[in-house]
Amino acid sequence: MKIMKAVQRKKQNLEVKEMFMLVDTRSLDSKHRITIGGKLQKLIAGKMNIDSYQVFVGKEGDILLRPAVSIPSNEAWVYRNPEVIGKIRQGLKEAALGDMEKVDDLEGFLKDL
Repeated sequence: MKIMKAVQRKKQNLEVKEMFMLVDTRSLDSKHRITIGGKLQKLIAGKMNIDSYQVFVGKEGDILLRPAVSIPSNEAWVYRNPEVIGKIRQGLKEAALGDMEKVDDLEGFLKDL
């Protein structure tokens, strides 16, 4: 997993048009940190395997934490290639609809791709 230093991150602006609900109030600890907490983490994470958060700060000082996941660098090419990710998503959609076929000769099938 690649760890990015703060100086390597490029500036990104985000316009947010979404309603937010107050879920919890958290106090700063002695080192001025805020913990997410188990209950809030479960609410946010769901079934995702979150390992980091993007932090956005608004003009009024509001802070938005956006859950993020890291992907191994050897798999990043899939997400950078619109054609490949499109085919994967289409295949997942077809599988969810039950639109599948059994392949008896896997090697032949893969050669024909």
